Amino acid sequence: MSFHWLILLAAIAVEIAATTALKSVVSAPWLITLAPLILIGLSFALLSVALRVIPLAVAYAVWEGLGIVGIAATGHLMFGEHLTPGRILALAAIIAGIVLLERGVAHGTEENDGRLA
Repeated sequence: MSFHWLILLAAIAVEIAATTALKSVVSAPWLITLAPLILIGLSFALLSVALRVIPLAVAYAVWEGLGIVGIAATGHLMFGEHLTPGRILALAAIIAGIVLLERGVAHGTEENDGRLA
């Protein structure tokens, strides 16, 4: 896995932490008011580094899609939010869409220095 993919994974982890912090701010605003804003800024900064090599469509889909999957898992584990069979199927569809998009870009006419495969 290349450096830029590791940076993208870090951006995703920070995005998940930011959204989790945002949920915490709702229940305890005095606790971590600025953390979500700082973390989202850091996530975007990391994403911008990954975009130097990874195609935009792939990087954004992976960042947002895995962020959604991560947030759903975090919501389930930390906040008791339900993962119904329908929601699990939807999350699987998001992952399938990311894979299909990456495969389409990787086998298209663009430069593929940042592809997964």
